Amino acid sequence: MDRFLIVEDNKLMAEILAQILRKCTNPREIIKVSNVSTAQRALIDASDRIDAIFLDLNIENPLDGIELLSYIKKNLPKMPVAIITSESETEVVKKVLSHQPQDYLIKPLSVHKVQRSLEKFRATIRREVDKAQ
Repeated sequence: MDRFLIVEDNKLMAEILAQILRKCTNPREIIKVSNVSTAQRALIDASDRIDAIFLDLNIENPLDGIELLSYIKKNLPKMPVAIITSESETEVVKKVLSHQPQDYLIKPLSVHKVQRSLEKFRATIRREVDKAQ
């Protein structure tokens, strides 16, 4: 797992996450996009070059990351996704988790949190491989 898509409208936060990913793994590619339409285009054009997605819950508008998460789950159901947010309100968390992301990261991000997500992503991929065999 070494190719990531970061969907984050805050350029500084996107760069922080990219730096953390570089510390946790040796990524071959990190694609950063800042809005829903660019993310969808990246998924259409480069889904074969993406191993996992880190998705901001409030990309351009409150909770619009849920719409993109639904799109991903419908069109790329095996793609690992971690939601990134400062939202910790119970109802929001329940709503997001009903769409089954692999992880839910509360800002501020840390190396430990990102490593945990990467482990969850790897476990998801292992389960998919086991199912296929």
